Amino acid sequence: MSNSDNTDIYNADLSSGIAAFDSKNFTMAYELLSPLATQGDAESLWRVGMMQMNGLGMVENQALGFENFILAAEKGHAFAHHMIGVAYMTGEGVKKDIAKSIKWFEKGAEFNIPGPMYTLGMLYEDGKEIEQDLEKAQYWYDKASEINTP
Repeated sequence: MSNSDNTDIYNADLSSGIAAFDSKNFTMAYELLSPLATQGDAESLWRVGMMQMNGLGMVENQALGFENFILAAEKGHAFAHHMIGVAYMTGEGVKKDIAKSIKWFEKGAEFNIPGPMYTLGMLYEDGKEIEQDLEKAQYWYDKASEINTP
């Protein structure tokens, strides 16, 4: 089998796995994406991590889900950064650590996705987990809304 055949199979498995995930057929998604995650594919790592973290189509394993988010983030996956922030914020799969949570949300914000920006705004506005800072809260809300405004 030539390299292009392998690439075609890889791409077909990836797109079929993503389609299965998006249609909530998590058992099929895991079968297709798990081998690609093992090979280090960032999108597969993130999606497998989501299934593990939330017990989608399998027994929940938050610690393993968190590990896969870390691996996906190391490969530059934007949403993995956000999910690591969420994990540190809630203590799912890892010991709760608000300082680390904020660092990961800030890293996620660098990818210009609104989720981590809104979450930072909420944390600073709320003032329960960290010292309230309404200027910082407004900064993050404004940044997030800039992305969502065409």
